Amino acid sequence: MQLIGLVVLVAVVSFGFAPRDMAGTVSAFDLHAFVVVIGGSAGAILTASSTRNSLWTLLCLRELLPGVGSLAKHTRRMEDERTRFAELWRDGKRAQAVELAERSQYAELRGMLKLVLARASHERTQTVFLELRHAALGFWQPPIANWELLARLGPSFGMVGTVTGMIQLFQNMGDENLNLGAAISLALVATLYGIAFGAGVAGPIGHFLRTQLDERLGVLDRCRQTVTELTVGDRG
Repeated sequence: MQLIGLVVLVAVVSFGFAPRDMAGTVSAFDLHAFVVVIGGSAGAILTASSTRNSLWTLLCLRELLPGVGSLAKHTRRMEDERTRFAELWRDGKRAQAVELAERSQYAELRGMLKLVLARASHERTQTVFLELRHAALGFWQPPIANWELLARLGPSFGMVGTVTGMIQLFQNMGDENLNLGAAISLALVATLYGIAFGAGVAGPIGHFLRTQLDERLGVLDRCRQTVTELTVGDRG
């Protein structure tokens, strides 16, 4: 995957030097700027990530769609089940609590049940939930880190597009058909795209996913606290 990423980066820079019409008017969409910014950012992610993480970075976009994303939805369900389990256990309805946890699709809830039934020590509880925390981080952290990286790379590739455009401008300075103002504006469009992509797209997506992951980790912490409270109550 790293080799493919390097090939994409070379192709993107080469495309940046492709001939451009510098005598016409500037439009809101410029193919060269778009390819350099988006293609260059994608190539950088391919170079920095494994195949799985590169694909997962793209698939994480579904988390932005209401009713489609899984992270926030399952975090809410897990929290609801944790709350229900704790209420049933404290109310003495332990058979119902056991049934709820055993039927849960979440390993975290089933783990809670095992720890509570075994009256696990504080150290054992900490170890189990530390492993669950690392599992969640290992699954979600790579694509989130990639989106945060894209937020930083977007403006950089915008500058790449602007530099290649300025090089072409200097090469064509003697051309009678050159529209100097339009050529400079065209070169700067890439910088605009890069800033817009980094600050307006990749950055907010990375922040959104990071917030969702923090909420999942918060639920794991509350699960651990619940186990501690219930086991201490049983011992008492």
